[in-house]
This record gives sequence, C-alpha cells and structure tokens, in this order.
Amino acid sequence: MPLSEKLQRIARNIIRVNMNVKERESVIISAGPNSLDFAEALVFEASKVGAYSSINYGSDRLALKIYKTANEKYLKHYSNLSEILARKVDVEIMLDDSDPFMERQMPQNKIEIRRKATKPLRKIKDKRIVDKTIKSVLIGFPTKETARSMGISFGKLNKIFWDTMDVNYYRLHDTNKAVARKLAGKSWIRIVGGDTDIKFSIRGREPILDSGLWAREKRGYLNLPAGEVFLAPVENSVNGEIYFDLPNLHYGMQIQGVWWKFRHGKLIDCSVDKGLKAFEDVYKNASGDKNRIGEFAIGTNPKARMTGGMIILDEKVRKTIHMAIGHNKHFGGVNDCTIHWDFFKDMRKNSIIEIDGKEFMKNGKLIDF
Repeated sequence: MPLSEKLQRIARNIIRVNMNVKERESVIISAGPNSLDFAEALVFEASKVGAYSSINYGSDRLALKIYKTANEKYLKHYSNLSEILARKVDVEIMLDDSDPFMERQMPQNKIEIRRKATKPLRKIKDKRIVDKTIKSVLIGFPTKETARSMGISFGKLNKIFWDTMDVNYYRLHDTNKAVARKLAGKSWIRIVGGDTDIKFSIRGREPILDSGLWAREKRGYLNLPAGEVFLAPVENSVNGEIYFDLPNLHYGMQIQGVWWKFRHGKLIDCSVDKGLKAFEDVYKNASGDKNRIGEFAIGTNPKARMTGGMIILDEKVRKTIHMAIGHNKHFGGVNDCTIHWDFFKDMRKNSIIEIDGKEFMKNGKLIDF
C-alpha cells in the first residue's frame, strides 16, 4: 500500500534533515512486519542522495521462537558480520515496531544472556557515538498491538506519533538550546512534588540536546520522535525519593506508580503500584549498575502527547520529566549496565524543580522562558 504524502515527506526528512545522509554512505535499516513499507520509503529516499541501503528484517514473533527454543550456548556468541557492521556502517536506522504481546512472553534470563554476549558490540558502538563516527537513530513506530496494550485506539496512537514526528526540528533545536543554557555549568538539581523530594549533582555533566538533527548534535545517536534535553547526573550524589506517576510500557507490560529511594547514589528501596512482577522480572535479570541513576531529562516537543507508555514518544512530552536507572556511558556517565530504563513524571501540579536553589520549573512551566 503506498504511503501517504505526509509519511513520504517524513521519510525524506529523516534521510536528508534528521540524519544528513550523504552520497556513498552505507545505510542499514532494521525493520519488522509493520514498518517494512516505511523502511522501503527510507531506502528510496536514501537512493536519491546516492547512499547505499539495505534492510535488516526481524520480528518479535521470530525472536520469541528463538528465545524459547535456542540452546543458551548459542545465545552467547555473535557473528563476525555483526562486528563488521558495528565498526563500519555509516548510518544505522532502527525502526521499533515491536509487539508488546510477544515481548511480554520473552524469557528475561535468556535476553540477559544475549545482552551480556553482545556487550562488546555495544562498546564499539558507544565509542563511535561519542566520537560521532556513526549516524545512529532509533525510531519508534506505532502499531495496533502497541495501541491495544496501552488501552488506546490505533487511530489515536497513529495520529499522535506522526504529528510528533512532523515537527520543525530547527525550532525544536532553539528551544532545547535555551533549556540547556539553564543547566550548563550548574551544580545541583532538586525536584519536589507528590511523594518526591530528591536532590542530585550535575557538576561537570554536559546537558545534551535531543533535537533530531544529527549535524547539530555533539554525539552520533538520535531518538525519533525527538524533543528532550538530558544529562547524566553525578551517579553517587543522588539522595531522596521520587514518584513516577505516568505509565511506562517495557517488554510489553505497562508499569506505573514507581517510587524510588536513593541514598548516596544507590537505589535502596522501591515500590510499584502496577506491574510489579514485570518490573522485578526485568530488574532482577539485569546486570551491572542497575541500582544507580543514569539520566535526568526534560521533555520539549510541542506536538507530543501522552500515549500511555510508548517510551520513545512519551518522554518527549512538555511539562514532564523522566529519569532512568542503568547504562549511561554513551552520554557522559560512568554506569555500565545491560539496561537503561526510563520512568516518567507529570510536573503540572504541585511540583517544583530548583537549580542551585533557584526555581527552574514550577507546575510544569519553565521559569523565564
């Protein structure tokens, strides 16, 4: 089925504007059953600028079969081709059209085996991202299964998603620069709200702009939809508690009402209102610095709307913040972990963020912007 004019325009923008693809660059596009038409549109647009593209196909249905039946020893290795691609590919475009109903059946112990096995590949890619010798982007993709798992109509999810993608990235970049200026060179952030009073240092940590423009970013990795300013807090500085009221869809399960308590940078207590078993299943199987803070971020996309847990989109909503535990070496932190896990907080009511003792955000509104 031919793509709509809007989606074809977005595909063109991804190649030319977001990723700045050039003649003779090699482009690998990972796609699944729902995103294959869009992947073809990306290949077509890349061909117009003289790039060489191929599509790497996979599906959660296939992955589930493999994880359920594969001998564990086969999950501990990766092919030479995977390493060649990690070292040599110029542009990596990953379309995430996952099926939550398949994901929630995935055996987390085997997924963790695979995460550990491919850690050398992640290290190669992390270094290339920091050095900006790769153009890498993870693009969310709306599916009927994702919409159903969050309890909203596919029509609503589809509209929210593509509206959020169809943004003026240059204006978004200007907004993000203004937010980043407020964070740059500062020392302490304090967040106060419902069941929340947490403080952490950002001294020496550079705010990073997620504006969807590879050519203007300082690292080689993008998320699309774009629209946040984030950084890695000083990991051992975190003290206090925070409650994340908004839902999060992770490995096919909605998790909501997550409360964390930190002492001297370590997660010492937590509770989950909805999805405790799913949370524990992922957390207990993860390895590395999973009990340390990995990220603090502010949503900035003017078109983004909450979906009910689609992480790559919901984290971009204005008047929300999110924090993550786990891996952050690829954007200035020191945590080495097999997971990076975001959780969201609505800041519109009875909430304040202070930077070095001065109000930065009150009830979701940025001060002096």
